Amino acid sequence: MSPVTTKIDDGVAVIELNNPPVNALAVPVLEGLERAVKDAQANSNVRAIVIHGAGGKFSGGFDITQLRKSTQGKPSNDVGDFNAILCRYVEGGSKPCVAAIENLALGGGLEVAMSCNARVATPRAQLGLPELQLGVIPGFGGTQRLPRLVGLEKSLEMMLKSKSIKAEEALKLGLVDKIADPSRIVAEASALAKAIASGSVKRELSMYRKDKLPDPKSTEMILKEPSKKAKRVQSVMPHVALCVDAISVGLAQGPEEGLKREAENFKKAVSSPAAKGLVHFFFAQRATNVVPGITDVGLKPRPMKSVGVVGGGLMGSGIATACLLAGIQVVLKEIKQEFLDAGVGRIQSNLTSMVRKGRMTEDKARQLMSLVKPTLTDQDFRQCDMVIEAVIENLPLKQKIFCELERICKPDCILSTNTSTIDITKIAAKMKNPERIVGAHFFSPAHVMQLFEIIRTDATPAQILVDTLGLSKQIKKTPVVVGNCTGFAVNRVFFPYTMSATVLVDIGCDPYAIDRAIMMFGMPMGPFRLGDLVGHDVGVHVGQNFIDDFPDRVYRSPLIPSLLANKRLGEKSGAGFYKYDNKRRATPDPEGVEMLIAASRAQSKLPLDGSPVPAGLSPQEIAEMIFFPVVNEACRVLSEGIVVKAGDIDTAAILGMGFPAFRGGVVHWGDSVGPAVIAAK
Repeated sequence: MSPVTTKIDDGVAVIELNNPPVNALAVPVLEGLERAVKDAQANSNVRAIVIHGAGGKFSGGFDITQLRKSTQGKPSNDVGDFNAILCRYVEGGSKPCVAAIENLALGGGLEVAMSCNARVATPRAQLGLPELQLGVIPGFGGTQRLPRLVGLEKSLEMMLKSKSIKAEEALKLGLVDKIADPSRIVAEASALAKAIASGSVKRELSMYRKDKLPDPKSTEMILKEPSKKAKRVQSVMPHVALCVDAISVGLAQGPEEGLKREAENFKKAVSSPAAKGLVHFFFAQRATNVVPGITDVGLKPRPMKSVGVVGGGLMGSGIATACLLAGIQVVLKEIKQEFLDAGVGRIQSNLTSMVRKGRMTEDKARQLMSLVKPTLTDQDFRQCDMVIEAVIENLPLKQKIFCELERICKPDCILSTNTSTIDITKIAAKMKNPERIVGAHFFSPAHVMQLFEIIRTDATPAQILVDTLGLSKQIKKTPVVVGNCTGFAVNRVFFPYTMSATVLVDIGCDPYAIDRAIMMFGMPMGPFRLGDLVGHDVGVHVGQNFIDDFPDRVYRSPLIPSLLANKRLGEKSGAGFYKYDNKRRATPDPEGVEMLIAASRAQSKLPLDGSPVPAGLSPQEIAEMIFFPVVNEACRVLSEGIVVKAGDIDTAAILGMGFPAFRGGVVHWGDSVGPAVIAAK
């Protein structure tokens, strides 16, 4: 069956795209659309054309599997000529075209719709050009048509920030011409198409509209800041500058020249390392819920209707909030009333913050708070489908909690721990049925951070893993299933991160230069600023687990412990490597750590082999010396079978540690550098 079909109704050729689940513009769809539009334009029985999508969606955009082939350098179809089809037969054909947009018109889907002479959308339709998230730019005329339909400033926001808009805003902006009920969308689009054909409604060619474009001087001013920001990241993310350039050329030299530049720049963007990294991450993130031997044996997840949370601190209240946002009832348990009140207050604050930001109504927040049952007794966990322990990292305490939970909870209740480092078999050691326990490691703040590590042991039943994967889908998290080891995936892979940074300081590097180099690499902050944020007391406590379990490959610098001895814990104490004002704004404090650094260097006596200290390390060399050990640890994790796919580590590194997505993740980046290069250094 063809993915594109045509039905003629009262002089209107209704062309339907049918490529589930989102009617992606795969090559057969583009070829079918080309034939259908040409046939309709040539058919004397057709007065007008409507393009719509089957299955309640217009189109989610260009087929990303085709894009993946291009970024990997594999043979792929050249679809560059499709722009000419849109210009000649959709926008400029003798018979008008109207897009009937139901629910979704993103990327190439919106570009097809914008080439039509008018657009009708359903009330919940989402419209946007998110191509820059994949390291490429719009390639079907989006850089030229969107500014002319919504204005230059709004188009820059939509493209450079990959920000989609709803139908109501699209109507106000002029991106759509009418909003219609889903049951009437094709009928309304057909009526509008016939009205344009009869001349009673003006036919618009969006490529040539000028009424929403600013004058040349204003255009220059509007483009100044985006151009400046794009140049700042051009060396690692060229697609941003390439997009701004295509827009600028179209405004200065006309849309035809703009289309040519768009096509040239699209090819440049597709071949960039950033596109390769971002497309890799796109597919890796969507494959983390596929676990061989677990998700392919026919088991179905049981929905979680009630989740218990032990501990109402920052992590526990965040986990509770994440569950509430999915409509799951929460039983929150603490040991004292004052702690319980504080935990409920934190949940309320999380929801209030969302109300304040316009992400939720006050009525919705009240409704979600009604799903919380605060308690001081474990007895209230009896009917829970899952209980998540989120108390301090104290092994005897956790063991006591799980012995009690095992006694009280129903037999099929999943018992899980949010520990970030402790071997979960140790936590389960005193249970009668230790196989019941599973790791459910959230990242703080739990209701915001997307990553969800699911830790299994050799004895974990497949059904428990499938159910926990089901929970991740309910609460809209990205799961990564990992084996049981110290640090699991993220903390294990990144334990050399700060250690390598302290090595560099001890051989003479400035800690602030290290932080700057790591931020230039693409991390949200450097290792010393991160240590201040987390708290160096926490860092030392967690780090001890790695010192105990991997004594042959750790570096024990005296630097961080000396900060603790001088009560420089980081943000929480007002000073660490940086000093902080009352709004927690960081300022480097070289005078405050100068003596501590000098003492650490004197005590460490690096390099150990007596070789001369390297002088004047470049930012790239600093980044390599910090991240090559991380890549090495990632390879160990893969070889030990802790994680089954390299893409899982890449996803975890990006979502859990802020590793730059445009580099594709730790393993992908390591592959791009080359194993031989890394081994040689």
